[in-house]
Amino acid sequence: MNKTIQRISVTLMFLLVGISMRVDGQLRHPEPGFVYNDTELPRIDITIVQSKLDSLYADPWSDQEYKSQFRFTRNDTIEVVLDIGFRFRGNTSRDKDKKSFRVSFNTFIQGQDFYGIEEMNLNAETNDPSLIRSKLSWTLFRYLGVPSLRSNHVLLYINNIFYGVYINTEHVDENYVRSRFGNNDGNLYKCLWPADLTYLGDHQDAYKFLNNDRRAYRLLINEEWDDYEDLAGLIDTLTQYEGTALRKGLERVLNVQQYLKIMAVDVMTGNWDGYMGNKNNYYLYRDQVTGRFEYIPYDLDNTFGIDWLGIDWSNRSIYNWHRDERPLYVKILQVEEYKEQFTWYIKELAAFMTSNTLNQEMVRWKNQISTAVSQDTFYLKDWGYVYTDFENAYTTGWGGHIPYGVQEYSGLRATSALAECIPTDASPLISHARISPSPGRIDLDWTAEDNDPGFSTTLHYRIDGAEWVSVPVGTPTETDPVSGTQTYTYSILSLTDETSVDLDLTVMDQGGQETRYPFDYFTVSFPLIDGPLYINEFMASNSDYKMDEFWEYDDWVEIYNSSNAQVWLGDIYLSDNMGAPGRYRLPDTFIEPEGFYTVWLDSNPEQGPNHAPFKIKKAGEELRLSQRPAYGFSLIDSITFGQQETDISFGRSIDGGTEWIAFSGPTPGYSNLSTGWNEKPMDDHTLILYPNPVYDGVLIFNRRVSGSIYNLMGNRLMEIVDAEQVLLPSFAPGIYIFRSDRGESKPFTVVGN
Repeated sequence: MNKTIQRISVTLMFLLVGISMRVDGQLRHPEPGFVYNDTELPRIDITIVQSKLDSLYADPWSDQEYKSQFRFTRNDTIEVVLDIGFRFRGNTSRDKDKKSFRVSFNTFIQGQDFYGIEEMNLNAETNDPSLIRSKLSWTLFRYLGVPSLRSNHVLLYINNIFYGVYINTEHVDENYVRSRFGNNDGNLYKCLWPADLTYLGDHQDAYKFLNNDRRAYRLLINEEWDDYEDLAGLIDTLTQYEGTALRKGLERVLNVQQYLKIMAVDVMTGNWDGYMGNKNNYYLYRDQVTGRFEYIPYDLDNTFGIDWLGIDWSNRSIYNWHRDERPLYVKILQVEEYKEQFTWYIKELAAFMTSNTLNQEMVRWKNQISTAVSQDTFYLKDWGYVYTDFENAYTTGWGGHIPYGVQEYSGLRATSALAECIPTDASPLISHARISPSPGRIDLDWTAEDNDPGFSTTLHYRIDGAEWVSVPVGTPTETDPVSGTQTYTYSILSLTDETSVDLDLTVMDQGGQETRYPFDYFTVSFPLIDGPLYINEFMASNSDYKMDEFWEYDDWVEIYNSSNAQVWLGDIYLSDNMGAPGRYRLPDTFIEPEGFYTVWLDSNPEQGPNHAPFKIKKAGEELRLSQRPAYGFSLIDSITFGQQETDISFGRSIDGGTEWIAFSGPTPGYSNLSTGWNEKPMDDHTLILYPNPVYDGVLIFNRRVSGSIYNLMGNRLMEIVDAEQVLLPSFAPGIYIFRSDRGESKPFTVVGN
């Protein structure tokens, strides 16, 4: 039996997660800020007990962190952080004299950060005498609009001894993905050699293999749940499909258009230590809003001609650049439209890499660090560099593993790439699209671009299979000042609870070339939540009503299966925080048809599998039921509730129904319609709402009331204080619940305003 709830089509799988969590739609490129601003050269001081520093150097391959003090000086501003973790980082760099370091701000003090940064990478760049190659590579990514790591040069001192010029590079973690994609509960994989994305079998466990005592695909977010199904699905898509079918399938699981840019940067910079070359050094993050993987590169010091493999990266074929089997690169270039767009990016990069703009920026970096490099004694130790090697590194090679200077390589790479580029006028494209449905509406944002200005973009949609509606969206809401890509937004409003919306996006250039995204269309079906599992009843203040198996009066929640089939609970998650859906995984058991399952919300998971690691507040909060991490914690059901009464439960008046009422006789584990249990008695003056349905936007009460209006998902939309009527100007057509401060719940319908 399939243990997963198969209740929504694949066209909606990647959309549903945005319903009830706080997300930001547009792709973001954070400013450098205080930490990464490169207009001057800041100083970092690490103060550590000498015996601990000696222990660190005695075992350079250890990841043990030593408590230290961190000080950051920029001009006249000094910031100090106490009790940070300090250790070596990297792989081959650990046996060098000039080592790379990692600073962790939250190792010893939970929640501590430095300007929102939890970890900082200080890279020695020992292979690169210019000390700019990785920073230059990040600049190329940013030039194309790819979310790249922020970086800057810094001076590192340990116990007041100068350890040299370093590149301070942003660390990829949950803070990084939230800063770029607006969410951070999707699966994040760190992919190291030999992470080649080749097919290893149908079961997700095949991708949990170890290499050198660590996983090649290491899960960094949601690691406690160890759910690799989404990664297995991406690799399966790469394996199963070709041509048109590949394009259709791949665009549902990967942000292909962004990865085309990353491919182009890797090829042009000669980044042989990433996926396409060494099947190494990249992250995959499954964006919770789109459901698609985002590829995140890192460790870019072996670029711009640096070579350890006997290959001249300045003239390697751009269309046959990979080493060995790399299905993602190979399959993408088999799709003609992708190949044309990839070629466009190659041309863009060739022009930028040989531009005066970039050359002047490199000269600025060189001048900024020149004096410090001349004083960096660690610079001399590993490869025998001298200061003149730094001065010459921009224009000429050094020999050995560095056949070319940075500018020399850029010119050669641009010339050879342009000579090989297929003649094509690539179609415009949509490089980033996010679709976020919520009750009564669908919010969209997308990024469109072309090599010539003057393109146009259009949203197309149809409701319940009717005629297609085309909406030209002429004015971008944002234009990226670096890449020039333009972001557009639109909202489809006033959608009813029983409807289906098909939609797609197009962009057309001045020559009439049009690109559609996705390859067919997306479908969003309402209601967004349609069972079979429901949060059916809960109690947030249990004084003496019902005891658990340990004779304790704890909070509880009841889950109801409305279907006529068993449902596996082991893939379902419960949380008291909409933005952190993975707090508690339900036990590995089935819930029977039309059955009930009770979970104790007592913060005592050690008491058994049906005891959650959190409580809920009598004053009110929220409950969320979600799918597994590999499905992006897509929403199953949720409720946001207000003040509760002791020993009074709050539940659906009918099991799985829409109306919520208070029960003086709670029914955990049984139907809310169980014989003998009564709804909590209300005031003799029965509350009446009219007109019902509401046609003109005014809802009237038969007496003065206070309370709140909720939608059917339990989200509070409006608070009412001592009023006889209320104006509902922005309410979409649908069913709502008014809940008074006395506990009365009354449904009403809005037909139109």
